[in-house]
Amino acid sequence: MKLTILLIAIFLIAGCASGDSASDSATPGAIKQVQPLYSGTLFVSPDILDDSDPSLFVSLEKISDEQRRMFDRRNGMNESYGGGKWIETVPFLFIAYFSDGQEIELQVNKEFENAYAAQEVALPYLNAIGKLPLLFRKDVETIWLHKGTKGFGGGNNNLLIHHGRGLEYMQDGLLEEAFLHEASHTSLDREHASSKGWLAAVQADGGNFISDYAKEYPQGEDIAETFPICFAVQYKPERLKKSDIEKIKKSIPNRLAYCNKVFEMYGM
Repeated sequence: MKLTILLIAIFLIAGCASGDSASDSATPGAIKQVQPLYSGTLFVSPDILDDSDPSLFVSLEKISDEQRRMFDRRNGMNESYGGGKWIETVPFLFIAYFSDGQEIELQVNKEFENAYAAQEVALPYLNAIGKLPLLFRKDVETIWLHKGTKGFGGGNNNLLIHHGRGLEYMQDGLLEEAFLHEASHTSLDREHASSKGWLAAVQADGGNFISDYAKEYPQGEDIAETFPICFAVQYKPERLKKSDIEKIKKSIPNRLAYCNKVFEMYGM
């Protein structure tokens, strides 16, 4: 979950646009928290997106395998942020097609033995990614898929998957929610995390954060912890507890207002 922070040191792309992507105006009324509402928002609900939501993933095409530079969380530097290292390898390569016109290059580590096995492992992930609104998918250009139980990651126009952790998310019904979080890093951090409008909303929320994770890493995780919850409150309220919705609205009203303006800008 912390690959965006890792990218600050490794990918060199973690800086966010300083311009104002949504209105600077703040909505007053945040009620001061004793502590954040959640430890991490990934676990708030397994139903923000579920089997009833349509996927825009259409098909997967095998292409010629060529050398690629991939990030693998297993071993290597920065263990405090989940570990990892760059590898130069020739993975199984595919193009994933989505019905809204998006194409994503899928790079699958050859530890999955053959192209058929790689495809079968990848299909559930692509189906889940296809459920994400385009706002969350728009900057995803590649997917890295490895074995192992290390955490997922976002940023660098990429989604990083470790299949062992993915199986855990599938079992817990949290796969789509994990991708909402990571895709927020990929498609939203750079534009919004340092924007005037977002920073004004954070300040107007009076020191409140949606989660311990966001509070501990405000620059790296607040966007990814908050935007999926805002999406759920605005578009999937029936999948959250009413008591949770009320607490969220009272805790971070200005961030909610900011998120909703971004959603409107993208025609959601």
